[in-house]
Amino acid sequence: MITWRTSRPAAVAFQLGAVWAVGALVLPATGQSLLLMMFAGGVGLAAVVAVAGLAALLAYLIVVVAVTREVTVLGATGGRRLLWALLILCGGTVGGALSWAVAEAAGVAVSRTPAVTALLGGVPYALVAGLLLTHRWFRATALGLSVVLAGVGVAVLRHESPDELDARLAAADVHRETAFSVAVPGYRPTDGRDYGGGRGGGGFTPADPAAVPPDRYVTITTYDRVLPGERMCGQPNAQDSRLTWGSCTVEAGGLVYRHNEIEHGYQVPVGRRYVTVVGTPAVGHDVLRAAARTVHLATVKELGGHQEQTGDYYVATVPGYVGQVGGIPPSMIYAPADHLGSGGQSVSVTLYVTYASGDDVCLGAIECRPDAGPTFVRGEDTHGYVARHDDMNVRVMGGLRVDRALLRQAALDARPATDEELRRALPPLKPRNLVDRLRQWLRLF
Repeated sequence: MITWRTSRPAAVAFQLGAVWAVGALVLPATGQSLLLMMFAGGVGLAAVVAVAGLAALLAYLIVVVAVTREVTVLGATGGRRLLWALLILCGGTVGGALSWAVAEAAGVAVSRTPAVTALLGGVPYALVAGLLLTHRWFRATALGLSVVLAGVGVAVLRHESPDELDARLAAADVHRETAFSVAVPGYRPTDGRDYGGGRGGGGFTPADPAAVPPDRYVTITTYDRVLPGERMCGQPNAQDSRLTWGSCTVEAGGLVYRHNEIEHGYQVPVGRRYVTVVGTPAVGHDVLRAAARTVHLATVKELGGHQEQTGDYYVATVPGYVGQVGGIPPSMIYAPADHLGSGGQSVSVTLYVTYASGDDVCLGAIECRPDAGPTFVRGEDTHGYVARHDDMNVRVMGGLRVDRALLRQAALDARPATDEELRRALPPLKPRNLVDRLRQWLRLF
């Protein structure tokens, strides 16, 4: 009778060697095409060959475990031996595919290096077989090696190579040379360029919502249809008007004041039409009343000389506001005359970078002058600074309500975005296969 010292070590060596050969020698010729189909998106005639090859591998593994059944916990019965063969084939194949993905991510072209394939291809299969051996020391060793290799694989898949970052930059149409980063005190980055730590590379809004002033604008629109059967304070409701719900009050002179949670104003009858004078909640009631009392058909001069009067444009005297022609439907939109603006735009900050060569920083500016280094630039409703950083002009512009000193310091503090900041802000590439999806999932943790 063969003893433990001679039979079992030999059986273990034979089993592991036979299993190793599956991944090292046999699988590359028969099953590699299936791995590529499953994990790299390739399909074709190779898949048919792979299925036949895997069936042969399953029969081969059943023979191996039948010969070495005394050294595995699944060798006692035919059903257990079939389970063992399936576990080796499936577990080793999945492990091999993941190993292939890790190697490709690390820049090791395993599939194009036969020597490396023969040396390492059988490792996943041998490890699965080692986990099913009867001896505790072998199982512990296989488990330890599996944990170490899994940790290395996760680290490699989570890592992003410079080539991948360049691909993400190209996909997002971002040029590394013009990608700058800055932190604006009291502001948070928007526009998808959040580099972390309060730093951004595009738009910025106040971190405190209370610092954003309410919107203030008035819109005058004409309507020639009413909603049948709908009235407020005895006055029909103009179809498509924004003042068809809420509360109403009849004022002196027959004016009907309408208001709801979103807007308020007046609907003024002019001939067979209705002209609405609508303001945002921050616009004073007295301003809207004064406008409603002065509504009249706009002259070509009042339209700015750039819009033909079609009979749809009405204007009014809106104290403290200036108007301009609106779009569809035809309308006049009035904004505060002080050009300080209102709402988020009046306190927003924007960083953008251009190549200094041939860049006229004063083009279109109302005011443009050097200010102890950077250039101060003022437009109709924005102001800010342009600072030269090597070959780039860095502009930090904000609404007229934004402090000039804040904009100046931001233009000076801006610097090129680091790779880590870009990785954080750029959207991930669209996954092409299971490996890409796995990598994106691992990077969530």
